[in-house]
Amino acid sequence: MKGLPSLPKLGALALLISLGALVVWLQDLNLPAPRAQLPEQYGEPDYFVENASLSSFNAQGQRLQKINSVQVTHYPEKDITLFEKPLMHHYTQQGQAWQVVAERAEHLGEDVIYLEEKVVITPLNSNSAYLPKFLTERLWVNNATQTAHTEDPVSFISPSGKTTGQGLQVNLNSGLAEILHSVQGSYLPSNTSDLSPKATQDAKQ
Repeated sequence: MKGLPSLPKLGALALLISLGALVVWLQDLNLPAPRAQLPEQYGEPDYFVENASLSSFNAQGQRLQKINSVQVTHYPEKDITLFEKPLMHHYTQQGQAWQVVAERAEHLGEDVIYLEEKVVITPLNSNSAYLPKFLTERLWVNNATQTAHTEDPVSFISPSGKTTGQGLQVNLNSGLAEILHSVQGSYLPSNTSDLSPKATQDAKQ
């Protein structure tokens, strides 16, 4: 009958097991991160959700907003929620609907959503044959006042042409959108067979 391993042998075996665990742990550290490193300026996040779909409702159960996002991350220290590549649908009690897309968005508290980079806001009107688009780089949507605004350059695209200017104010309830300053428009001729150059209208406020 063989005797039990001596203490030196047991110590060597434990050392080998420890080294093996260390190698495995180091290999795990070399694995790629599951997602991009989160911004440090907001503190530590308490949760994130990938391929998220979030909806908000009023007291009567009517849907007010729906946001689809590649990733949603919440930072409790400042109560900020970040959205990657958000697609937002905004609904009003008057039946007006809007679609807003961007590269990123932040939900600032309860009422304000800030969107940035390649922002496109479009009124969704089932009675219209086309959907005009407002393009800008930053946009603030205020759920309390039912407005959207920016002071950045804005482009308005429609089948009749393109209008550019500085600043945008949108009443989400009524559907009224106004480019605020330095408005310039390039319009297509009403008769497509007309070969005359596009008419250009400049208006400054």
